[in-house]
Amino acid sequence: MLDSARRRQRQLRLLDLYGSLLTDHQRHILHLAWELDWSYGEIAHRERVSRTAVYDVVRRTTANLDDYERKLRLERAQRL
Repeated sequence: MLDSARRRQRQLRLLDLYGSLLTDHQRHILHLAWELDWSYGEIAHRERVSRTAVYDVVRRTTANLDDYERKLRLERAQRL
């Protein structure tokens, strides 16, 4: 399993590669969570939603990014 710093770097790379495939809302939530390092509570307060809603968006969108990489392999191609 990747340590948290390496996992975060990978998440940001995948966001750079596949961000255009996400909705504006998904990109916005991931920007706040990953790039600005806001907590789910801070995001929920700003967006006027529950922390659970933020968690669900991050979880589903992360799964989508992983799925895009599994299918398209752009990150892997850049490393070669």
